[in-house]
Amino acid sequence: MAIRLLAPLAAVGSVCARFVSGMTGQSRYAAYLAHERERHPDREPLTEREFWREIHRAQDLDPGGRCC
Repeated sequence: MAIRLLAPLAAVGSVCARFVSGMTGQSRYAAYLAHERERHPDREPLTEREFWREIHRAQDLDPGGRCC
């Protein structure tokens, strides 16, 4: 009985984790790494710290649709 309940709960947990990751931007670095590997295999990708610094620098230079 308990095993039958665990599989759906694990699936819900996985969906929730992906949702939160997307909402917080955590998946952006993984997407960046995948893009770099596919399109620019000869380039050294930015570290995660460098990636987020660049994202924030670009947002500060052009705030666009941000509310604040």
